[in-house]
Amino acid sequence: MKKRRAIVWGGLVLLGLLLGYAFYALSIQRGQDTVTRIYQTDQNGTPIISPGPITLVGKAGHRNPLRAGINGYVLTNRDPLSTLLPRHNQTIRLKYRAADTPAELRQTLRQARYLQAGTQNTATPVFQNYQYQGSAKMYGRISTSSDGRVWTKLPISYPHVQLDRPSVLYARDRLTLIDGQNCYWTTNFKDWHHRRLKLKSTRFKSGRVLTVLAQSSSKAAVVVRGTDRQTSRTKLYYGQLTATGQIKTWHALRLGTLKAQQVIGLNLIGQRLYLFRQQGAHLSIYRAKHLDQSAQLVGRIKLEHVSHQQVTAVNLDVS
Repeated sequence: MKKRRAIVWGGLVLLGLLLGYAFYALSIQRGQDTVTRIYQTDQNGTPIISPGPITLVGKAGHRNPLRAGINGYVLTNRDPLSTLLPRHNQTIRLKYRAADTPAELRQTLRQARYLQAGTQNTATPVFQNYQYQGSAKMYGRISTSSDGRVWTKLPISYPHVQLDRPSVLYARDRLTLIDGQNCYWTTNFKDWHHRRLKLKSTRFKSGRVLTVLAQSSSKAAVVVRGTDRQTSRTKLYYGQLTATGQIKTWHALRLGTLKAQQVIGLNLIGQRLYLFRQQGAHLSIYRAKHLDQSAQLVGRIKLEHVSHQQVTAVNLDVS
């Protein structure tokens, strides 16, 4: 009887020690943070949502709040993030490609009535209503629209370079981004080619790209703001962009009474060139029948929702 009692008490003591050790180990584990860093990029390594990393800090067995799916993209590598994150520090790199095929992306670009190029500061992502600040890195982004009001970002792999003020052109199944003296283009929406543009000539110096005008399915004109070498005045010049991404000859736009510094936007619809100037709460519209003809004032629009804001871009629909 005493022997049996000793065995029972010994078993209870051993069980108590095991349970105590388990609770102790769990308390130690829960008292230590695990750090998971997550990078999300496209196939070229360009950040999509964050600059990387999104940092998840939690305890052992904490739940994973990140969902790897991104609208318009398909994850190309295995997602190692489980609902319960493992108990060790780790770095996760997730790469994505466009969910649409190149043919579907071409159709999207052909059907879009408007294209817009811009940049995104990927050093300030928002995650779970918190904004994270890092070093500023501006990457190119292209958006499409059917009405000029609602815009959708084109989900492709972007060039892995920082851009300043890019302009976009889609012609001959080639997507082109022009930023300063750099020209980037792609036909498969993944592999980008690069060429330096010559933004100076015997006519002007200190040229800066203002916009790119699509003249037809096979031609495009690059418009720059430059300083006239003879008069030292600021003027607008345009040059034809060749199939090899070069500009051989530059011509001055004939602005009439409109000054180059006053131009805030240009549109080319058919053969007609439209230029815009903001004067307080009014937008003046100038028109030239061709690029080589003088622009004249043809109308003014009152901006109902503008008081002190500066208009920086204008889309014109004359259909």
